[in-house]
Amino acid sequence: MRNKLPLTVFLVAAAIGLSLTLSAYWAGRQANHLRFERLADDAIDRIELKLAQHVSLLIATRSLFDALEGEVSHKQFRNFIGNLDISQNYAGVQGIGYADILDDEEAGNVGAVLEENYGVDRDVFPESGQAVRTAIIMLEPPDVRNQRALGYDMFSEETRRTAMVAAAQSGEAHVTAKVELLQEFDDKKQAGFLIYLPYFGPELVREPAIAGARPDLRGFVFAPFRASDFIIAALEHTPAARLSLSVYIGEPVVENQVFAGGASSEELRGEYMVERMVQMAGRDWFFRVVPSEIFKEGPETGVALLLGAVSLLMAAALAASLRSQSRAIAAYREVSRISQEASAQKDFLLQEMKHRIKNSIARVLAIARQTAASSEDLGEFTDSFTKRLQAMAASQDLLTRSHGETAQLSSLLEGELFQVFGEEFDDYTCEGPDVRLGIKATQALGLVFHELATNALKYAGMAQSGNRLDIHWQMTADGMLELTWREQAENGADGSEEAASTGFGTKLMKSLVEGELGGNLESQFDGSGLLATIKIPQAALA
Repeated sequence: MRNKLPLTVFLVAAAIGLSLTLSAYWAGRQANHLRFERLADDAIDRIELKLAQHVSLLIATRSLFDALEGEVSHKQFRNFIGNLDISQNYAGVQGIGYADILDDEEAGNVGAVLEENYGVDRDVFPESGQAVRTAIIMLEPPDVRNQRALGYDMFSEETRRTAMVAAAQSGEAHVTAKVELLQEFDDKKQAGFLIYLPYFGPELVREPAIAGARPDLRGFVFAPFRASDFIIAALEHTPAARLSLSVYIGEPVVENQVFAGGASSEELRGEYMVERMVQMAGRDWFFRVVPSEIFKEGPETGVALLLGAVSLLMAAALAASLRSQSRAIAAYREVSRISQEASAQKDFLLQEMKHRIKNSIARVLAIARQTAASSEDLGEFTDSFTKRLQAMAASQDLLTRSHGETAQLSSLLEGELFQVFGEEFDDYTCEGPDVRLGIKATQALGLVFHELATNALKYAGMAQSGNRLDIHWQMTADGMLELTWREQAENGADGSEEAASTGFGTKLMKSLVEGELGGNLESQFDGSGLLATIKIPQAALA
């Protein structure tokens, strides 16, 4: 449980931090959406207000006609519009004009009026099959663009005619759908629209010019607009100009236009979009607003992500601190445990060493007594005793090289053979599976192999050329190590079987194999040498 505490603390702290981060993130997203919607609504409101200003301008112009009972001269009209200074105060409109409803006689006089007022030699155009003709007889300011429209019969074109009929029947301002203004003549054309406001003069004794309209309809005060210029005037120098705007008056008059420069942001288009339908000047206007490349989201989402990163770092730091403390505690406990184990191991090793030293001393004493009893003089005793001690030392050395745990049977055998016969000795075979010997078995069998090798050298002359020694071992099905020692001397064994079988070496081997290891040693002689069979229980090998 203690090992899981840092992970649990990290998960809990991270979950709390991430939940706060998500809350802040979604709040930030919501704030960005609300900010964008406010900008979009502000853009639409500004356009609506701008259009209302221009409608008011048309109403003021119609009031001029009402005040003068329709008898407005070109000079009066020019002065009135000039004093309004529409290019400065009403930016976005192309001009203000008046289109008169004409009978055939009046239509024939339009050319003379335009010549007198504007110096334009032009009659009413184009030819029209409509029962009503409306010619533009005044349009201010008289710039190059507006002069192109003087004399134009707007009732001859369907889109304009539809708006004029609607305005005449309702008596209020009415906007057209998308049109191409006559003022567009260069390669920078824009979509346009017009607003018509009917003028009703002194009642005439005639049928209404337009069905459903009042009979005193005299003409139309109107204003043409280039759509992009109009929206630029409405949004200029405002944050709303950074948005991408599409405006539809039936058809699109502006599409994906950014009025502060730049282009629509494809990346944010799907996430931020405001669509509104607004009725202005008798027609539904549809607005679609999306972000532009220069639209910038607020810092809320970035702050939320930073908060999340900080929360994760704090959770990780807290977990790391707890883990470090846990490791320190665990390390202290491990050091304490190792110290206790080391102390116990030291005591055990001391006892084991005392026991082994006692056993080794006892074995050395026994070997010394028996060697002395079987030796004829001091020189023979010294030689035999030294070699047996060397065999014991070789076994101990083999255990030391294997870190005091186990020794390989094959290594123990070859070591004793090389010690007795010399390292150049190669007339032997040593075959069997990998068998590991414990300390007791290594020391005991080391002496046994030493005695067998010494006897083979002494009685069978194994070091002579032509003689051979074959040693094989296996693990039997009943869990015994079975080792066969076979000597083959060409000239037969030198010495009697009785001498070899009654010596101290034979007694020592039996004592070690049968007494210490609980095994069995059988030996017999034939004409070529000794055949010895050693069987030891597997449990005694460890």
